[in-house]
Amino acid sequence: MNKNLIILFLIFSTSLFAQKQITGVVVDPAGTPVPGVNVIIQNTTRGTATDFDGNYTLEVNEGEILEFSVLGYETQTIMIKNQTVINISLQEGADLLEEVVVTSLGIRKEKKALGYAVSELKSEDINRVKATNVINTLSGKVPGLQVTGASNGLGSSARVVIRGENSLNLNSNEPLFILDGIPVNNRIFGVGGNSTDQADLPTDYGNGLSELNSDDFESVTVLKGAAASALYGSRAANGVIVITTKKGKEGRGLGVEISSSTMFSSALRLPDLQTEYGGGWAGAYASNFGTNYGPRLDGSIVSQELALGEPIDRPFINRYDLDDFFETGVNLNNTVSISGANEKGNFLFSYGNNYNEGIIPNTNLKGNSFRLNAGYNINDKWKIQGLANYISRSSDNLPVAGYGSQGIMYTLLWNYINVDLNDLRNYWNVENEEQRKLFTWGDNPWFIVNENINAFNKKRFIGNVNTTYQLTENLSLLARIGADESNDFRWSRRSIGAQRAPNGLYREQRINFSEINADFLLSYEKEFGNFETKTSIGGNRFDQKITESFLLGNGLTIPGIYNSQNIDVTPELRSDIFRKRINSVYAFTNIGYKDFLYLDISARNDWSSTLPAGNDSYFYPAASLSFIPSALFSMPEAIDFLKLRFNIAEVGKDTDPYRLSKTFNFATLPGTLTNPSQLPNANLKPERTTSTEFGLETFLFNKRISLDATYYTSTSRDQILNVGVSGSNGFNSLVTNAGEIQNSGIELALGIVPLRTENFEWRINANFSKNESEVKSLSSDLDTFIIAQGPDGVTVEARPGEQMGDIYGQAYVRNDAGEIIFENGLPLTGDRKKVGNYNPDWMLGLSTNLRYKGVNLSVLFDIRQGGEIYSYTNAIGRESGILALTAGWRDGVVGEGVVSDGAGGFVPNTQEVTAEAWAYGVPRSNAEANIFDASYIKLRQLSLGYTFPEKVVKPLGLQQFSISLVGSNLVLWTDVPNIDPEAQALNGGSLLPGFEVTQLPSARTYGFKLNMKL
Repeated sequence: MNKNLIILFLIFSTSLFAQKQITGVVVDPAGTPVPGVNVIIQNTTRGTATDFDGNYTLEVNEGEILEFSVLGYETQTIMIKNQTVINISLQEGADLLEEVVVTSLGIRKEKKALGYAVSELKSEDINRVKATNVINTLSGKVPGLQVTGASNGLGSSARVVIRGENSLNLNSNEPLFILDGIPVNNRIFGVGGNSTDQADLPTDYGNGLSELNSDDFESVTVLKGAAASALYGSRAANGVIVITTKKGKEGRGLGVEISSSTMFSSALRLPDLQTEYGGGWAGAYASNFGTNYGPRLDGSIVSQELALGEPIDRPFINRYDLDDFFETGVNLNNTVSISGANEKGNFLFSYGNNYNEGIIPNTNLKGNSFRLNAGYNINDKWKIQGLANYISRSSDNLPVAGYGSQGIMYTLLWNYINVDLNDLRNYWNVENEEQRKLFTWGDNPWFIVNENINAFNKKRFIGNVNTTYQLTENLSLLARIGADESNDFRWSRRSIGAQRAPNGLYREQRINFSEINADFLLSYEKEFGNFETKTSIGGNRFDQKITESFLLGNGLTIPGIYNSQNIDVTPELRSDIFRKRINSVYAFTNIGYKDFLYLDISARNDWSSTLPAGNDSYFYPAASLSFIPSALFSMPEAIDFLKLRFNIAEVGKDTDPYRLSKTFNFATLPGTLTNPSQLPNANLKPERTTSTEFGLETFLFNKRISLDATYYTSTSRDQILNVGVSGSNGFNSLVTNAGEIQNSGIELALGIVPLRTENFEWRINANFSKNESEVKSLSSDLDTFIIAQGPDGVTVEARPGEQMGDIYGQAYVRNDAGEIIFENGLPLTGDRKKVGNYNPDWMLGLSTNLRYKGVNLSVLFDIRQGGEIYSYTNAIGRESGILALTAGWRDGVVGEGVVSDGAGGFVPNTQEVTAEAWAYGVPRSNAEANIFDASYIKLRQLSLGYTFPEKVVKPLGLQQFSISLVGSNLVLWTDVPNIDPEAQALNGGSLLPGFEVTQLPSARTYGFKLNMKL
């Protein structure tokens, strides 16, 4: 422990002897308790906040001044004399936007002064219901923010997009994440080929933010649009999510908080299976087929198999139950924190532990987090604050995602309804050498989860130190440096006898990530008459280094031993290093006039190492205006507050390293190199995004109604793309600038308080988003650009004049009347065409909160209307005959459509075909046959809690104690059959929206949560 921290503890401890305890309750003019009131001792960092019943407790000294402040009420102060109880009745304030939020560069500003849309979530909003991936807790809570979870097991990543996609590169649409002023990594470091190629073991190890402990969060602020995020530079072109962590606050001595949750999980949705016909073909049992077009499951004695080579005569009945395979998952999450503060400094230390067992057998995820956040006021002018967060995260096994013999859903969809999955639990004929299974072409599902292991162990350190010095009364200097460092070791094994690796397999992957950001900010604040001004200049240095090494051996010498020494073939080896640097300078000025007019102007210039000389420097400005008519004019009685805002801004974006000149790739044989497949471009230009925004904020009817409305447009041009080329020159793609995308949309956030009394409060909140995007242009020689490749030739493509997210694939052949044309009793599949779009038409988050004394009920519905998803589960389950939709086919199928009458017209189809012909008569490549409206309503979160009154908990030595019953993803309403419409395929390090490629089931979670303060 360093010297300054010891001094901080000593100063804090000795100061307690001079203090006394003050308690009280804060109410509004009607006598209703007001929760969340900031109770601060002026000119110090000491303070607390009122609880749900308006109560507070604080250690104070006589002669100090208490300040009570909260949004919508006038700030009140009172001097401490000999009181021990101070009750306060707040008066409604004329200005309802005294709220302060965290903005760019970690600067706190009054929300009323902002000329751009900002949404803030407090700690209780984020942690009301815990999630394995903290990003998923944001879903449905912020207008314009689209969070889509993936169904790839415990480590599932999540895709985050703000105000639509600005880039034709799927991985370049996520916002920048900031933790206490420093960027942090949220990249998915994937492995594997496309979603149906499992040669490289595609596994979702999670994205970076999922490793953070959300119990440490004080708030999450979403900055939307270029004006809000431009000061963060190139990486903020898609918006910024700013996370502010908790710091020590004054309380009753050392503050101790404990949060504990126990959650259980089950499959939200499993495929709907038919139960009438068992394994086989053409009405007879058939070995090694995997299809369910066999005999009726009527109890007749049929010779069948328990496994290959294990015939048995027994009743032919339905024995197949997916609940025999999927388990009840468990999530244990515990956090304890110790904090304190006085006029000389603050500290908070927390430890978090997380343990998960998934619904997939033999899968788990474990994590530990140690965090210290401490500050020290060296003197009245000089302050220092630091954060150190050490995270360890590991798993003994995570499942392979997607379609193929290593995929769990693959082997469960290609299986017999007459099979009892429990009969396959013994998956060895000869241990570590010969697998016991039902099909030669697929693995036993129990073998997959117990022997096809994908494990990892990751260590991560996030830290920063910032110091502020008040040079003069008006001039201050901030200096800050932060680091995000991680070491990720992954290893996978396949036993001898595995279908995909019959000789066994061992693989290692090491990923080291390092990012260092250093910045400074010189600020001058001054009032000139009715003007308030603040002008700042600063600079930033960003350095990033990523190294990856890879070892793969397709063959083991000794069965059951998995390490690099036991590989019996020449291993595949490769190593990659990526370095990137951005130097930046920026300046901005904030001008306020008479508390009703605020103007912000900013400019930034970046120099990126990934762009060529001459194009590596790019400048972008921003301006925003906030006008508050209610502070200038007399408003109707119903209007408590009215604000109008406008902004216009531009932001630039660079590219990945090593796209300017030719570099060589490692070949399969050790020590050899190959030519790259990508033709570099030494003339690349930075991408540019220009945006405008108009907004309105108002409070009505004594704060019973609040409304925030926004209209925005943005245009991104000079997209940096990999465009396919002929290959005659040895390259199959070219890096170039091509493409312009335009987004426009509206956002609405509505809050209503229908009822409020002394003991009861009912709040309703709704946020609505609608975004429309258009591909305005590509390069002159490019008619289409493939954004994502799904199975069987189904793609997501960008075409001029069309929307972002359009899905293309083969479709039914139709006549002019739109009727499907048949031949020989089967529908015809024709040329490729647009069959859908994965983006929703609109999104709605609808929540309600009811509080009665200590009881609190919170409900959140997440609604998405429109958009489509291509389902491979539907395509495969059709062929295997396992899905319920196939049950009625066994007596023959007459498809609904028309056939040619030979005279240029059409007549209804009347030809009957067999179930097998019907199942295989529509190919998987027919995207139209397997695409569905992805609209859904989810009961995203539910929480029913009780906070015990002070008179109950105080004798127990507690300041506060609450218990809650909680759940997430509890109910799903959708027309999409068999799957969760939020599913996304995995392609290496990319999540592919619009494609479900036999993904794993998503989870429904439920349990209880405890919170206490000592």
